[in-house]
Amino acid sequence: MLNRRAHILFEAEDYQLLEAEAVEKDSSVGELVRLAVKRVYVEPKDGKMEARGKAFEALLKFQKKTRQKGRVDYKELIEYGRKY
Repeated sequence: MLNRRAHILFEAEDYQLLEAEAVEKDSSVGELVRLAVKRVYVEPKDGKMEARGKAFEALLKFQKKTRQKGRVDYKELIEYGRKY
């Protein structure tokens, strides 16, 4: 259900183009604008979340592969770093 109103001003040519498109698609100008907003601002976020999820899974796999068994000997690491 639609429950928010927005007042949008268009150039005359742009509005005529939207009206023609609405008639061609048997829709309204408002419906075209709502669809455009969803395509530009809502759907890309869903795709970004999916990509972030895949990246997170890849990071977890990488961590499991590179995880060191046992305790880390920090003194040995410090001495190794002092060589250079």
